[in-house]
Amino acid sequence: MSEQSNQTKEVLQPALVFYTGASLLEGPHWDAAKQLLYCVSIEQQIIYAIRPENGEVTSYVTDGPVGCAVVEEDGMILEAELDGIYRIHPETKEKMFVAHPNTDKRMRYNDGKLDPNGRLLVGTMSYTEEVADGAALYAIENETVRTVLTETTLSNGLGWSLDGTKMYFIDTPTKKVGQYHYDLETGAATFEKYIVEIKDGSSPDGMCVDIDGMIWVAQYGGQKVCKWNPEAGEKLKEVQMPVKNPTSCCVGGVNKDYLYITTAKDGKKTEALAGGLFRVKIR
Repeated sequence: MSEQSNQTKEVLQPALVFYTGASLLEGPHWDAAKQLLYCVSIEQQIIYAIRPENGEVTSYVTDGPVGCAVVEEDGMILEAELDGIYRIHPETKEKMFVAHPNTDKRMRYNDGKLDPNGRLLVGTMSYTEEVADGAALYAIENETVRTVLTETTLSNGLGWSLDGTKMYFIDTPTKKVGQYHYDLETGAATFEKYIVEIKDGSSPDGMCVDIDGMIWVAQYGGQKVCKWNPEAGEKLKEVQMPVKNPTSCCVGGVNKDYLYITTAKDGKKTEALAGGLFRVKIR
């Protein structure tokens, strides 16, 4: 879990792709079939579908804060908002209830992703002050719900190894990325070890896995997104952000050669581009 190395890290510079004044832009998700980038404006209660090549944007309004939105194999949007998990038809915008695993009114849904078998894994976090060990990570498969992890505090980044047998998970207050054995058949996760520790005072937020199996972690408060080798625990590259709070990232583009990065406003200082969506070429 070495964050420092004697080797000089390659530093990448991102460019702004989309800006709408969001206070907390999160959860980038790449729809390869339609070449769209989905992300959520949690506090403005909007899902965006963005076509980066021409700037075309479609918006979907949610009821209450929206933690994540992903696209299923059939093209339906699966999202987590105030009172449950819903499917949205991308063309008609018709919304259908799926499930509502979170029953703790102190909590809201936060980061979520599809596992390699198409299940939605989505975690929770407190609306205001952290509730130690009060959050959880759930799996939704069709209308069936199971609890994957309990006693988390701020459920955040998720990802899987290329063979699907390892799940990476960030419970932000730990300042670490955990590695779990993952059972693809059942969706059960068993903790193995921590593979990355953030020691610079910032907090690990969202993350993704690239096509080489390397992980990218957004460091909220750290003004950067870093690429790590999960086997060696070694930092390989840094994306230096023009704003303080990167929130999450995903790999996208026709050749999966771009990293898309969402960001949030600070609240303490004015940053012209905070809350925007950025991208940087990584291959």
